[in-house]
Amino acid sequence: MSTTLSMWLGIAFLVLAIVAVLLQAWLWGPKFWDDEAKKTRAPKAWLRVHAFAGYTYGIIYAVMMWNMLPRLWEYQYELPARTVIHAVLAIAIGVLLITKIMILLFFRHFEEAMPRYGFGLLICTVAMITLSVPFAIRAHDLEGRTTDPENIERVRKALADVEGGVGVDLDKVVTEAGFDRGRQVLVGKCITCHDMRTILAKPRTAKGWMNVNERMLEKPAVFGDALDPEDVPYVTAYLVAITPDIQRSAKSRREDAREKEARADALLEAIHDADTVLEVDKAAGEALLQAKCLDCHEMEETEAHGGDDASGWRSVIAAMVDEGAELTEEEINLLAAYLEVKFPKSAETKAAEAKKEAEDEAAAEAEAKKEAEEAAAEEAETEAEAEDEEEEEA
Repeated sequence: MSTTLSMWLGIAFLVLAIVAVLLQAWLWGPKFWDDEAKKTRAPKAWLRVHAFAGYTYGIIYAVMMWNMLPRLWEYQYELPARTVIHAVLAIAIGVLLITKIMILLFFRHFEEAMPRYGFGLLICTVAMITLSVPFAIRAHDLEGRTTDPENIERVRKALADVEGGVGVDLDKVVTEAGFDRGRQVLVGKCITCHDMRTILAKPRTAKGWMNVNERMLEKPAVFGDALDPEDVPYVTAYLVAITPDIQRSAKSRREDAREKEARADALLEAIHDADTVLEVDKAAGEALLQAKCLDCHEMEETEAHGGDDASGWRSVIAAMVDEGAELTEEEINLLAAYLEVKFPKSAETKAAEAKKEAEDEAAAEAEAKKEAEEAAAEEAETEAEAEDEEEEEA
């Protein structure tokens, strides 16, 4: 199934779900519902319209599942989160749909529950389409960015500069139809074995995309259709055409990574900096602890760390920031100071640390003294050897 057909089927799927639920809310509403017979007395014509919407919805679901399920078995990599959620919602729709059809055909005494199943189908449908159709619309370049004249000229120039050429007339490849064919190759053959994120992880030059696609020709097609030599120029042109989008995405990721790294570095520099704040706003500290820390873990984990000073708590907070916690420098200082007050070091811990520090200093002094004695002994031995050599020469 082409991505274009899949996209429009998805949109129709959503529209039918909305229409069916609106009709259901009307036809099974108080106006037509027979509470004694536990069934609706709505006009037959409108019930047929509702049935038509429902069965059309079911047919689209069957067609899409017929094409989507085999791809799950062909996938070689762990499915990304969005795909997993999409698949779970699709399975849930199937269960609800079959249940609703069985009620209509064999268990009409459960007809009173039909609206609940209808709303359940709508919720799953909206969530599933939201996870898929917007990305398909963007991939189809409805905004015209890929086929913009300036972008087409850029792609043409990039492919013309490829050493050895691309093997076909650029007038055939660098067109809207050529880009569409390249997109179909990408989603129909490439992602059978690869996650799309793997393919589009970083931007490449035209020569780089050509080399990647030529290497794919040498690999056997374990699943799905193999990449054909005549596909290479088209998929290369399409990848070159969308490279600016990939570059912007990669740049955004790099900027986010640099910002996160800078925050972590700044926090690490502050870990052993400054003395404990004497005045702590305990109410603000507790509110910050509840808002920023206890959303992800229980208080027991904080207590399990044991008492610590501001430096130690900053180390803990640094690990939180590294795992995605969003804290400003002021919040970090307040939280570290508050945790030092709420969970201070015990006297035993301080004594043990002081003892260990003293032992480490004593060991370091002993090591330095030993090294000095060894150096003095070596120097004395060297001098003695020099004196012996002088006596022998004399």
